[in-house]
Amino acid sequence: MSIPDRLWPNGPVELPPEAGNIAASHFEPNDEWLKQASPELQQSAVWRWFASRFEDPYHAVPHNERREDYMWGEGEPIKADLVLAERFRDVVPHPIIDEVARAVRDEVGNDWAIKRLDKVGA
Repeated sequence: MSIPDRLWPNGPVELPPEAGNIAASHFEPNDEWLKQASPELQQSAVWRWFASRFEDPYHAVPHNERREDYMWGEGEPIKADLVLAERFRDVVPHPIIDEVARAVRDEVGNDWAIKRLDKVGA
């Protein structure tokens, strides 16, 4: 099951224009909108922000066959739960952040790779 499927079993949640520029390579939500959004929209915006910046290291970082011994780049791996909490702790309730972090950890783990600019939008 993919992360979006875990978060929205009834299908994807579309963000409205006031959420921010959803077409940007690095989605940056409008924090004032985000504070007032429904929990489902908050969750969608938090996931979109994360997914536009980070990716499963298995597909991005050289490693051995057992998903061990990754050859991380500078600043990697990032800890998904920490970057989500740091970015959103003053904007959305902690249970929303925790739900996205749990889905991310359940699917891939807590170590993620930075999405390189040449791969953004790919």
